[in-house]
Amino acid sequence: MQVLILGLPRTGTQSLADALAILGISPIYHMREVGKNNHADLWTALIYEKFEKDGSPQPSGDLLTILSNYQGVADYPAAIFVDELLAAFPKADVVLTVRPEDVWAKSMKDTIVHYLEHRVSDETTPMAVMSRTYSKFCWDDDFEKNGLDLFRRHNEHVRLAAKDRNFLEYTVGDGWKPLCDFLKTSVPDDIPFPRKDDWLKYKRQIHKIISLNYIS
Repeated sequence: MQVLILGLPRTGTQSLADALAILGISPIYHMREVGKNNHADLWTALIYEKFEKDGSPQPSGDLLTILSNYQGVADYPAAIFVDELLAAFPKADVVLTVRPEDVWAKSMKDTIVHYLEHRVSDETTPMAVMSRTYSKFCWDDDFEKNGLDLFRRHNEHVRLAAKDRNFLEYTVGDGWKPLCDFLKTSVPDDIPFPRKDDWLKYKRQIHKIISLNYIS
């Protein structure tokens, strides 16, 4: 494990994961890996274990097994396991992806929160159960009330927990140079910084539905 991307979802984690791959750091464990590898049940159990236990942040065997073949980790649900990931991979570089909190909150409400409230509220698939468990423990199923508090607490926790590590606080709009300086590698020639949004299709579908409802 070379890089821990510990920013919350909707902070540019997918773009950064793709950028790391261009720099030769791959594979990266991102949200889309959960479904591809049938890991949702494992993550649900890990979330319960994290929030319902007291004591050591030492990582469980399941966490190590899930991430054993990856060179980086990012996004939902892994990024909330700050202490566990830092303990599991003491030599990994740490990146905290950030964006303005009001922009982040709107992005969350347009994607993950909307999906939770309108698409998986009654589903029993492993991914749906994991998503609802994440919502329950991260913002008590009320993002409007508790979302920004999560964002602030999480970011401050990462800053404090990683203060003795090789640490970068990063905004995706900053592009290649600060990231490459941090990783001590050259800026890629003639390769634009990736801009990837796995939720773009979902947002377009919702916009289309809203538009049709408005017209009708």
